[in-house]
Amino acid sequence: MSKQTGLLAVVGGPGAGKTALLRHFRHSAEKAGMLAPYVKVEKGEGLLEVLDKLCQEMTAEGGKKAAADSVEKLLLAVEKAQAGTGFGAIIFIDDIDNMKKADEAVSAIGAAAKAAWGKRSVSFVISSTSELKLGPEMATIMVLRPFNDQEAREFMEKALKKGPPKMGEECLASILEDSGGNPRLLKSVSKHIYDKLKDTEKVITKGHYLGYMPYIMSMLSREWFGAMYQETPAAERVILKAMASAGDGMHVSDIAKKIGKPLGPVTALTKRLLDSGQIVRMDRGKYKVFARIYARYVMQRG
Repeated sequence: MSKQTGLLAVVGGPGAGKTALLRHFRHSAEKAGMLAPYVKVEKGEGLLEVLDKLCQEMTAEGGKKAAADSVEKLLLAVEKAQAGTGFGAIIFIDDIDNMKKADEAVSAIGAAAKAAWGKRSVSFVISSTSELKLGPEMATIMVLRPFNDQEAREFMEKALKKGPPKMGEECLASILEDSGGNPRLLKSVSKHIYDKLKDTEKVITKGHYLGYMPYIMSMLSREWFGAMYQETPAAERVILKAMASAGDGMHVSDIAKKIGKPLGPVTALTKRLLDSGQIVRMDRGKYKVFARIYARYVMQRG
């Protein structure tokens, strides 16, 4: 990488593997001798706070103390920190959609990367749950999709190795259907079943999955679902609950009728749920909860 500034945006729902992928990229960059500062954006942080965190990260990695109050100045600071190495640098920003005025921050990064093309040897890799307003001339966008049947099977075979136990086809199909192919959900559900198995059992069956369901739901609530649901505003929960009761998805107009609310506000609230990754778009104006097992959890919350 020599004077080839660019921006890669990794987009996917909760549990799609964005953070794991960024960390893999970062490990590869560091292994290649590149400077690779990484920060995870917390909810409500502003651009200046994130820039400061990146400067602190560079200092912690043994570089000179740096400061930046704009993306352009950050590029200068990073380039100066890796000057003379010949390897370049990649700046990693995870969960950028958590940032206050995220669209403005993403636009600023995209514009800075575009302006620096051919002039600087610093690139950006960012991740987001919500869709980003970036044109192809400003960034390369990588969308992480759910596992399909073959990918889920390969994942399970790699996780269980030669076994025993082995994952039964019927069990895997049920988990894949309930998880919507979400990598994190698939992994978590499988692990919780595995933890409950007796040492003598050689095949993980659908009976195990159904029998351990209360335990699985309890663990998912504690590890993931509880916080995600609790952080959802009450008005959005009403819409989420309406969708959870319709396994095949619902049009926004049908949701508005069901909950007795005007279409405009319901559309806006549905967009927020989409941005948070709790629902996915099926078709124009039609959405569903991202995973059947999460829909089940929502319904249990009453």
